Amino acid sequence: MKFLIKFRLGKSVFERAIDPRFYIEDLKELGETEVKIIRENIPAPDEEPTDEHVFEADVILETDRTKEEVLELLEFILEDGVEVEVLEGEESAEKKEETKKEEGEIPQALLENYKLETEEILSRLRGTLEELAENPGSVELINEVFRSFHTLKGNTGLIISYREEPNLKYIHEITHKAETVLQKARDSGIGLTDRQVEILQELVDRLDDLFLAFSEGKEEDAEDVFELLEELGSSTEKKEELKQGEGLPADVSALLNVASQYIPVYRELCSKEELNEEEEDFFRRSLLTLHKLTKELGFEELNKKIKELQNAFGNVDFKEFCQNLEELANDLQKLVEEKSKEVKKEEKREDKKSFDASKYVTRTSYLKIEESMVRDLMDIVGELSVFKEWIYLFASKLQRTYGVPEAAKELKDNIHRFRSLMDSLQRTVLEMRMIPVSTLFERFPKLVRDLSRTLGKKVKLEIEGGDTKLDKVIVEKIAEPMIHLIRNAIDHGIETPEEREALGKPIEGHIRIRAFQEGGNVVIEVSDDGRGIDVEKVRQKAIEKGLYTEEELSHMSEEEILQIIFQPGFSTKEQATELSGRGVGMDVVASTIREFGGEVSLQTQKAMGTTVKLLLPLTLAIRKILLVRIGDVTFGVPAEDVGEVLKIGRKDIKSLKGLKVVYHRDKVLELDFVNERLGIQSTANGTVTLLIDNALTRGVVVDEVLSTIDTVVKPLPSSLVTSEDISGITILGDGSIVYILEVLK
Repeated sequence: MKFLIKFRLGKSVFERAIDPRFYIEDLKELGETEVKIIRENIPAPDEEPTDEHVFEADVILETDRTKEEVLELLEFILEDGVEVEVLEGEESAEKKEETKKEEGEIPQALLENYKLETEEILSRLRGTLEELAENPGSVELINEVFRSFHTLKGNTGLIISYREEPNLKYIHEITHKAETVLQKARDSGIGLTDRQVEILQELVDRLDDLFLAFSEGKEEDAEDVFELLEELGSSTEKKEELKQGEGLPADVSALLNVASQYIPVYRELCSKEELNEEEEDFFRRSLLTLHKLTKELGFEELNKKIKELQNAFGNVDFKEFCQNLEELANDLQKLVEEKSKEVKKEEKREDKKSFDASKYVTRTSYLKIEESMVRDLMDIVGELSVFKEWIYLFASKLQRTYGVPEAAKELKDNIHRFRSLMDSLQRTVLEMRMIPVSTLFERFPKLVRDLSRTLGKKVKLEIEGGDTKLDKVIVEKIAEPMIHLIRNAIDHGIETPEEREALGKPIEGHIRIRAFQEGGNVVIEVSDDGRGIDVEKVRQKAIEKGLYTEEELSHMSEEEILQIIFQPGFSTKEQATELSGRGVGMDVVASTIREFGGEVSLQTQKAMGTTVKLLLPLTLAIRKILLVRIGDVTFGVPAEDVGEVLKIGRKDIKSLKGLKVVYHRDKVLELDFVNERLGIQSTANGTVTLLIDNALTRGVVVDEVLSTIDTVVKPLPSSLVTSEDISGITILGDGSIVYILEVLK
C-alpha cells in the first residue's frame, strides 16, 4: 500500500502539548517513508502556542499495513488537519467505488428519514444556539450543540456513502469543522466567544440553504462558508486570563464577573507613566468594590490582599503597586483553577455513581407519518361524522315510519357508543395535525437580528408559549403574515437608539411574540415598545388617499380607524424602503388570516407601542357548526363565532338612528337581518332567534336554531360564490348540502 499523508497542523495541536514530529517517527516504523517539510515553527516546551506556530509536511508511506491501521495511529490529530490519501494498492479500488456512488441510488426510505431528521436537527440547533448566545460559556449547551452537529455529520456521511452530492459534501465539511471547534471549547472549559456563537448561527443558516437545495435537486454554491469556518476556528475574541468557566461555584463566578472587567483596565493603566484624576478615582472605586465583594463572599486571603492594595495606592511607588496588583490577578487565576479541579473531580465521582446504560440506547416516542396519510385519515373521519348523523336519522325513521320501536331503541343506544368512539377518533386525528408554534417561531430570532442590523437598531426578541399547538396548515399559512408583523414592528415601530435615548427609553427595543389558547381558538400577539401608531396620521392619510371623507371618519371610533391600516395599499410611511412603506404588508396579514376564519385586531398607544392580535381557529379539519333555519333553508354558522343564543319577540326590536336594535344586558345590539341580503322570506311570526357575537355588540336574526354538529367544512369554489356571507359548504347525514354563513366576524 502507498499513502500520501498531509500534515496541516496549527495552534490547537500545540495547545494540547502534542509534538507532531513524533507521529512522523511512528510512521517510519510502519514502512518506507519520504518526508517533505513545508513549514515548521513548533513552540518551545515553555512557550505559549500562538497562531504563528505551525507544522506542515507531506509524507509518502509505503507499507503492508491497511488504511485503518494508519488512521488509527493518527487518530488523535486527524481532526486537527491531517489527511490520508491512498495512492496505490488494493484500496485504490475506492476510486471505483466513488464512481459507483456518483451513479448510485439512495434508498427512498433512508432518504426520507434523513430529510426528516435533518429538519429536526436544524430546528433544534436554532433553539439551542439562541440559548447559547445568552450563556456562551455553558458546557451543557455546547455539548448539546456538539451532539447535534455530530449526528448531522454522521447522517450525511451515510447518505454520501450511497451517492456523492456537492451540497451534502459541504454539509459534511461544515459539521465536521464546527464539531472540532465545539469539542475544543467543551474540553478546555473556556466556552465560546459571542462572535463564535454568531458564526455558528450563520453556519446553521447556510446548512439550511444547502439542505433545501439538496431536497429540491439544485446545487448551492457554499464557498463563502470557508471564510466563516476559518474565523470560527481562529477567533481571538477571548476573555482575559480570567475565564468565566461554566460550572464554577456561584461565589467564584460572581467574583470573576466583576474582576474580569477590572483586570484588563488595571493592566492598561499600569503601562502609563502617570495617572490623571479620573484614572486614580477608578482604582480607588474598583478596589473598594472588590474589597466589599470578597468580604461578603468569604474569600479572606484575597480580601486581605485587596485591603493592602487599597492602603498602598498613592503611598508607594506606582510600579511596585502594579506588581502587587498582578500578583492579585494570579491569585485569582489560581482560585479559579483550584475550584475548577474540585468541580471536575466531583463530576467524575457523580458519573461513576450514576452510570445508566439507558443513556446509550436511543428511544423515541414518535412515529413519522407522511402528511398526506394524516390528510387522508382526516377525510375518512369526516365521512364517518356524516355517516354518524345518517345512522341517527335512520334510527328515528325506523321508529316513526316503520313502527319498530325496539329495534330503533337498540340502534339508538349503540349510536351513543358509536358517537363516543367517533369523538375519541376525531380528537386523536386532530391532535396528529397539531404542531407546536415553536416550529415557526424558532426562525424569528434570525429575522430580528438581520433586520436590526440592516436598520441600525437594537432589538431584543422575547418569545412565549412556543409549546402552544395549532393545525399544521394554519402554522404554514401564518408564516408570511408573522414576518410582515415583525418587519413592521422593527421598521415602523421601534425607534433608533438615539431616538429612544432622547425619549428616556432603553436604547434596546423590545418585541414580544406570545401564543396561548383561548377557548376553541389560539391567540398570537406581536407586541413592541416602539412609537405606537398615530391615529390622527392614519385619519389624514385615509382622507389623502380618498378612502374616506372627513364626515365618514368623524362617525368612526378609534378602533375602526385603526382597521384602515389593513386595507390594500395603505401605509403611513412617507418614504418606501426595501423593507416596508409600500402598503402591502398589513393587507397581506388581514386577508390571509381572514381567509381561514381568523380575526386580526390591534391596540396602540402613542410613544408606548403596539400590539397586533391574531385570533386563529385551532384546526381547519373538523368544525363545530350550529345548524339554523332561515325561512325554509338550513344554514350552518361556526359555533366558535357565537357568544350567545337568545329568543326575542318581534315587539322587542326597536329603531335607533335608522338601525334595527335590541336592548340586552344594558347594551344596545345592532341587528343583522341576513335573510334580507340572501333574498329569503322569514317564516317566523311572533318570535325570532338571535345569534349574538362574542363581543356582545351585534346579533344575527334567524328563524330558529336546529342543532349542533361536528363536520368537515369544504371551501366554496370561487365560481360558486354568490354572497360574501357564505364561506363554505358541508354535507349532512341525509345527503343534503348546507351553506356555511360567516356573518358574525
